[in-house]
Amino acid sequence: MKSSLLSKAGAVLEAVCSLDRPVAIKELTGVLKMPLPTVSRLCADLVAMRLLEKTDYHHLIPGITLIRFGHRARKLSPLITTLQQPVNDYVNLSGLNAAVYGFDRDCFFHIYSREHNSPVQDTLRYTGAFIVLLAAAGVNAERAQELVLARYPDMPVTEKVICDREFSVVEQQKILTRVAPNRKWMISMPFYYENIACCLSFYGQGKEESTVEAELFEISKVLSRIRTGLDRIGKGEE
Repeated sequence: MKSSLLSKAGAVLEAVCSLDRPVAIKELTGVLKMPLPTVSRLCADLVAMRLLEKTDYHHLIPGITLIRFGHRARKLSPLITTLQQPVNDYVNLSGLNAAVYGFDRDCFFHIYSREHNSPVQDTLRYTGAFIVLLAAAGVNAERAQELVLARYPDMPVTEKVICDREFSVVEQQKILTRVAPNRKWMISMPFYYENIACCLSFYGQGKEESTVEAELFEISKVLSRIRTGLDRIGKGEE
């Protein structure tokens, strides 16, 4: 019973956090396929624990306690402690920015980032990283496109065309490289953390003396360090 109750509470928290907007309790019953009394009781308990907060009488958002837990968890996560040093070292060396994303249960989530120069202010670095994640997770191209478009409904037509071209390439090569004018690059590579698909992306304006091929080689070494570290603590790919 306790296990079932915890599972239902976890489902409520995940649903509230995944919808990106205040959600009504009645709507949660449809999303979760649970009876209204059950959802109402769970939500009341989670609000009392400050894991959820009410925006009005019926709508809920993630609570400050949930956010506080998340920040503490980030500092203790073996994933972050394993990847941050090699990522930070390469950011300082290359002058590029870095971001690490996760993909689990049809949900994208940010794990870690480190900025060196001004980020590339467009959707390329986001959708590119997500495409690699989806390919690494074994999602078929059609489903991957649906998920990316759901996340970015206002994606420019040119970006949609680029994404369409890259799905098949990424599914085969497991690497995504984009080169834009003014030496703006984005290189993404996938890895796994306890069977959860993750993606390491370096992006930004490359140095004059460097080439995309050289950066690709160096980034593969960074990813190798991360994978070795995760394997050492038993959190890598099986």
